[in-house]
Amino acid sequence: MSNVEKYLKGDKTIWFIALLLSVFSLLLVYSSTAGLSSRTGGAEPFSFFAERLLFVVVGFAILYIASRTPYTLFMSLAPAGYLAGLALMVAMLCVGRSHNQAVRSLGFFQPAELCKLALILYVARQVTVKQDCIKDFRKGFLPIMLAVLLMCLPIFLSNFSTAAILGATCFAILFVGRARLLHLLGAAAGLLAALALALCLTKVVVEAVSIKEKSGEKVTGMLGTASKAISKTRLKTMYSRLDDRLAEADAASGSTGSRELEQKDFSHMAIASSGLLGKGPGNSKMRYYLPEAYSDFIFAIVVEEYGVAVAACLVLCYVILLFRVGAMVRRATRFFPAIFAVGIATQISLQALAHMSVATGLMPVTGQNLPLVSKGGSSILVMFLMLGMLLSISRSQEKEDEASVEVLGESEI
Repeated sequence: MSNVEKYLKGDKTIWFIALLLSVFSLLLVYSSTAGLSSRTGGAEPFSFFAERLLFVVVGFAILYIASRTPYTLFMSLAPAGYLAGLALMVAMLCVGRSHNQAVRSLGFFQPAELCKLALILYVARQVTVKQDCIKDFRKGFLPIMLAVLLMCLPIFLSNFSTAAILGATCFAILFVGRARLLHLLGAAAGLLAALALALCLTKVVVEAVSIKEKSGEKVTGMLGTASKAISKTRLKTMYSRLDDRLAEADAASGSTGSRELEQKDFSHMAIASSGLLGKGPGNSKMRYYLPEAYSDFIFAIVVEEYGVAVAACLVLCYVILLFRVGAMVRRATRFFPAIFAVGIATQISLQALAHMSVATGLMPVTGQNLPLVSKGGSSILVMFLMLGMLLSISRSQEKEDEASVEVLGESEI
């Protein structure tokens, strides 16, 4: 045991959660990709399992290296990481690959995953550096908010929910970092107003284009330019989903005619048919109907196959992780590691909450994966890096505790 502790420095609970979730994800990815194989006639589930296993092994290597790296090095690399993330997002929007009606990747890599970490790290550093003027709107708050907007805007163009969760995480960092609540509320109100205005303009453009197309006219001029610009963002998708939900509400209050089943309906069926202990590993039925069972709806597969009891334990893992970070923050003697740990914990918790809320019908479909569990190479590697940084902070705290004990012992002698 002492040999293991020699290499696994930092909070042992975080190590255990990372191991437990990643091993559990191997079983889930193998099971949930059966539907993908049957629909596409492509690779067998075992090939996805082997790919996931490779990512887990590489991820643990990243986790180990990050846990042994001083967190001060991460802080010094924050500006370069921010610029690199911004450059990757711009490159993705220009030459990236499209998925689900949005440009989200450069080859097989999704830059937004790395940008989450880059922005959290940068905001934590800037809040630390600007502690003497963080309450000043022009000198402290505004420069940080502009940096957040500059990074979140290209992410928003490809994935609204990712940008929203990342923005909320940055707001949490600023709030814990002693920014004025009035400034935060004003910024939030301004962003919501801008989003509402953008959706209203989208509605006007979409309806105008629809009228012209029905009459057989060509869509040209400013209307055509606006339509092309909107089609490259997530605004049209957001408007369509909002319009669909309003239509569903009208239909529910009026006639009870049949409608086509959606992916959220299959998710609800998976959860409703599970029971306490589930149908057993590999016995999911809804994996053949859910188009993103291995990523966006993997929590529904967890409940269907393993039951409510195991799903509750999975939720508990994220809660325990949040509490362990809280303990690290209380022990912190320096500002940056504490506020950076808050940012990572908030990002992981909000992403997990969003995923589970979608699967259970509490939120509209967002496309958020379940941290460390859903299929996705970029996501799991960056998540391992985040946990490694948390372990680096925990390791530094252990060293400080050992040093204080030694000093106390010498003083008593």
